[in-house]
Amino acid sequence: MGGQGVSDPAGDLGFPVVDLPPSARASPEAAVRFLVEWLVRSGRLQPGQADRVTRQVLRRESLGSTGIGRGIAVPHALSDAVGQVLGVAGRAAGPVAWPGAFDSVPVRVVYLLVMPASAPGESLRALEAAVRKLRDGPADT
Repeated sequence: MGGQGVSDPAGDLGFPVVDLPPSARASPEAAVRFLVEWLVRSGRLQPGQADRVTRQVLRRESLGSTGIGRGIAVPHALSDAVGQVLGVAGRAAGPVAWPGAFDSVPVRVVYLLVMPASAPGESLRALEAAVRKLRDGPADT
């Protein structure tokens, strides 16, 4: 992603990175739906859980933007549909308008995290560590 002002989330946190197609760059909702479906296609999330996980992530996003700045958004949710943290990063060739992003910079990396509701403290600590690493990592400007 040279020149886009963000570091590579796969290198930072070890989760898969996929390219967001133009249809997934239309809105935060489109990006979240695409990434949840990717988790299903990759076998990491049960197909019957996709709608529920998508709703949970979008509900969380409705409470406040997960655009953390530097062209990165981290939509996330606690969910009873997963037993371990699932993550995937979507890289966008073109910007994704992410309303309420911390610095108003268009998003180029959408990092989806779905964490087990059965361990909220552990899950939230993992989220905090991921956000800190992504937000404070070296920028590629």
